[in-house]
Amino acid sequence: MRVFPLLLATVALAGCNQQSAEQATLAQNEAAAREAAADLKGADRMFGFPTETIGRLNQYGYRIGTYAAAGDSFAAKGVDITLSQSDAKTPNTGTVAITGPDAQAIDTIAFSLALTDAANADTAKKRLTDIIRAFLFQYGLKDDGALETIATEQATGGTIGTAPFAVEVAKGDAARTLTVTFRRPSATAPAEAMVGNSQQP
Repeated sequence: MRVFPLLLATVALAGCNQQSAEQATLAQNEAAAREAAADLKGADRMFGFPTETIGRLNQYGYRIGTYAAAGDSFAAKGVDITLSQSDAKTPNTGTVAITGPDAQAIDTIAFSLALTDAANADTAKKRLTDIIRAFLFQYGLKDDGALETIATEQATGGTIGTAPFAVEVAKGDAARTLTVTFRRPSATAPAEAMVGNSQQP
């Protein structure tokens, strides 16, 4: 009758060995990911690590939601933050959205500013410029004055580091909207796929 306890002990030992092997594989994968992350810098890192990028963007109050499937791509969007004179009748606000082909990569990062308070528009544009510059600085990227077109509301494009960017201006009845979009080289996901993922404050 000692066969049954022996069988149980054998099964338990096999289970422990399998669990140990799985843990070792997980640890190896995590170590490999950390090593890959350590090697990536600049725009490659900015577009290659969605969780880290969202964390860095959220330092500016955007409270971006989960980067999750949205149609054929992945997307996440922040809440609107006030960029000037919070006690104005209709304060100038901005947000940021990201899109990508899957959970491991970002194709676009789009900052937007809705100018609804003309009296404080210059302050809001400067604040947006400062936020983008501070964000890029975390990746060792400098715009060398390229973002000054935000202040002048000029539609333009170019490259910062290896990342193409574009400043667009849309004029509506109630507001002008400035959008500054950074795109990963060879990006595939459409920029407009982003909006379904916003969080409410």
